[in-house]
Amino acid sequence: MIPRKLRSVVKLSAVRVMRRYIGPWMALSFVVAGSVGLQDCLAEDFKAPSLDELKPMLRIEWRLGPDYPMGIQESLVGCINGKIVSAGGFTRHPLDICKQIPDAFDGQTSGFTRLSFVLDPAHEATGWTRIADVPGPARQGAAIAVVDNMLYAMGGLNYTEPFTYRDTYRLQEKEGRWVWDELPSCQLPWPVYGNAGSTAVIGKKIYLLGAADSFQGPGADSNDFHSEAGRDGTPVGAALLVLDTTQLESGWKRLADCPGVPKFDCGIAAAGGKVYQLGGIFAPLAKQEYSYYNAVDSWMYDPANDAWTRLRDMPDGANRRALAYDDRYILLIAGYKYSKTWHLDRTVSDAYSAEETTRDWKDFFEDTVLVYDTKTGRLGTADPLLERTSIPSSAIVGDTMYCLGGEGGPRLFHPATLHIGKIVAVMP
Repeated sequence: MIPRKLRSVVKLSAVRVMRRYIGPWMALSFVVAGSVGLQDCLAEDFKAPSLDELKPMLRIEWRLGPDYPMGIQESLVGCINGKIVSAGGFTRHPLDICKQIPDAFDGQTSGFTRLSFVLDPAHEATGWTRIADVPGPARQGAAIAVVDNMLYAMGGLNYTEPFTYRDTYRLQEKEGRWVWDELPSCQLPWPVYGNAGSTAVIGKKIYLLGAADSFQGPGADSNDFHSEAGRDGTPVGAALLVLDTTQLESGWKRLADCPGVPKFDCGIAAAGGKVYQLGGIFAPLAKQEYSYYNAVDSWMYDPANDAWTRLRDMPDGANRRALAYDDRYILLIAGYKYSKTWHLDRTVSDAYSAEETTRDWKDFFEDTVLVYDTKTGRLGTADPLLERTSIPSSAIVGDTMYCLGGEGGPRLFHPATLHIGKIVAVMP
């Protein structure tokens, strides 16, 4: 499969604004959104702030931690008992891992892997240590959440049938042993590619939204990601699902769909008892001029009344990994800016300036860290990463963030880089 960034840019053409209609989901969106007064709001009311006007909001001291044993994209990264776990994923840069573990990629030289590793921050010099492999077919991009020191992995993607998956697994440490369990009662209602994110945790509940399915859409020549609808018309990019980890036998439940553009690779996080979806990618169902568009409309979900509220748009861009800090701030880490942006009103606008259209597509990977203050609604910045990337697999423990691998930057496509960032100050 062509990397998604490359697939998006091979059709770059003249700059223009166009209007398209994207199917029945939009009619539904306005019905639902009407309950929060959206029908009376102009697009200008939600216009994103200019990047030039953003002010520093957090100070972060970044450093590079121990390189991963191979380059990696969309592994499952979380913190269990104070240790950083990374499981599964995909690589085109295996480094020397096959010399140490010949079956790392089921006999291939690179690709999807079930390998899992752990890093103990208290003994960082030891580096990454192998633990129990992920069960099931090797894959990348499962949705991930950690509750009660247990890591939940839902769905995922590889390049063999059925391409996108529905199963749910759980990892925990038991008396020094790392143990995976399959949770048959928690099978997803449809196949989900969760980009090693797509979840928010409130208490004991996992909320999953902003996902995609991978299949050959109408008019397409091959498989690709689709967020507008799944392979059987399922609402994979709009649906909000919840799993109560105290009642696993009840499985996943569907809540109110997000009224926005159906998107994936979103900035998903929870703060103050609310779920936030900050931008993402729109991937149309039928063949379009481009496979992926920035989708900047942003939303807040209130579990108390099962309702959505529209927020101010995010700046043009996507593939930003979201982490919540101090139950207030949502950090949007790294990213990639596609050439076109798909808006809630069904218009498509240019994301690149005239000067940017002359650049190589690899220039649009970002080291940016944006900060959204959920109490004030302000968007600001924090100190940038040391290397550019997008969708790094990430976790936050207290005031320290761990951002592993991703797609892009100086070590295309799948770096072994581990960024460790400590939040040292909140700016007034």
